[in-house]
Amino acid sequence: MLPNRISLSQNATGKLRYMKQNTGLTPNILSRIAIMKALEDGSSIKNAGVADQEGQVLSRDVLFGDHALIYDVLINQYIHDNQLSEPTQDVICALIEIGVHKMGHIKKIQDLI
Repeated sequence: MLPNRISLSQNATGKLRYMKQNTGLTPNILSRIAIMKALEDGSSIKNAGVADQEGQVLSRDVLFGDHALIYDVLINQYIHDNQLSEPTQDVICALIEIGVHKMGHIKKIQDLI
């Protein structure tokens, strides 16, 4: 089950704000894309480098919206496939961190396609 709140790192929060200025997309939508980018590559969260969770806090409903069940299944499948013992919140933060790093080149909304 997805946690009620997700606390992002200060690094991810800063990058999401920068991308919001460039694309007009809100941090929750950008975080959804970041999670999917990380899941798509099958990236290991061991290299995520989440130093803190002192950035923006997103509620489950804001972060995942109407697609919470889909994200729940995908994230739990990722946890199972990678035999992770970390709390789900830490895994989600790491996936967002990885995905945001992969999205660092985005300067305009068309770069997301």
